[in-house]
Amino acid sequence: MSRNWHGGGQGMSGTRRYYIAFIGLLATFALAACSEAPSQPLRVGINPWPGYAPLFLAADQGFFSDEGVDVELVELSSLADVRRAFERGQTDGMASSLVEVLDADRNSHRAPMIALMADYSNGADVILAKRGITDIAELKGQRIGLEPSSLNRFILARALAQGGLSMDDVEIVSLPQVGLQEAVEMGTVDAVVTYPPISTGIEQTGLVAQVFSSADIPGEVSDVVSFNRETASRRSADIEAFVRAWGHAVDLIRTNRQESYALIGRHIGMSADELEDAYQGIEIISADRQDEFLRPGGPLASGILALGAILWPGEAGEDAKSVSRFFRGSARTSWVSVE
Repeated sequence: MSRNWHGGGQGMSGTRRYYIAFIGLLATFALAACSEAPSQPLRVGINPWPGYAPLFLAADQGFFSDEGVDVELVELSSLADVRRAFERGQTDGMASSLVEVLDADRNSHRAPMIALMADYSNGADVILAKRGITDIAELKGQRIGLEPSSLNRFILARALAQGGLSMDDVEIVSLPQVGLQEAVEMGTVDAVVTYPPISTGIEQTGLVAQVFSSADIPGEVSDVVSFNRETASRRSADIEAFVRAWGHAVDLIRTNRQESYALIGRHIGMSADELEDAYQGIEIISADRQDEFLRPGGPLASGILALGAILWPGEAGEDAKSVSRFFRGSARTSWVSVE
């Protein structure tokens, strides 16, 4: 008597039954391997700037790991490099100023969304001019070195406006931040727009004096960490953990400043004393203060509106409704709601 069933497609040979069981076993192993495979790290582009430095501290001290998120900080030399890496999909997020957020939104399909308010500059971003130039009005007709496609444009425009000048009244010399000190020493520029650690080295040459700083435009120069929309939607829990780790790092700086500065200095090339001075002009924003800045109609939203009007005058500007796209899914709301 045959053990095989026939007719109506209901029978199955022993060989076929074993084959299907074998395929099922392989599928089970494959699914198990996938579920156990670690997720890719969150890759965040960052350049040397004390305002972002708690991220280095969070990595060095294991705060990211403690919160259960794998983070790779991709160190780049300039904000322009950070933005380009983000636009090309080489990073998931970027630590940057609002200028890079707006530029990436205009120039790519990455749709940056702000997850974290890192800091605002209250004197650290500066315009340094050669000796003999004592105020902004005297910059008329002078050569100004700055990093193109960066916050430097905004700072210069705001400074010139206070001196009764416009961008048309000066000669812009586009240079990377790392090339500004050489330009000052060679005399190929008359002033530069810069920030620590580059500004520290330039001031130490004794060839320049400060004629403007972000303290003259309080609250207008903000730095953030943003992630592209797809990452924001898919990895909400990881980004929330990222913000918590940031908070631990900020707390450590406050409770153990000198040790924290020593660790940070190794990444951005500044001594503890230089960092102490730099942080006099930088307000680091802790995790428990994020709502204050990320709320609808808050300082960041207002900053984006003002920034767009200065960087792209004459164009149809942002409005409160359109600005909201940068904040949906922030770490202080629900990432799951991101479409």
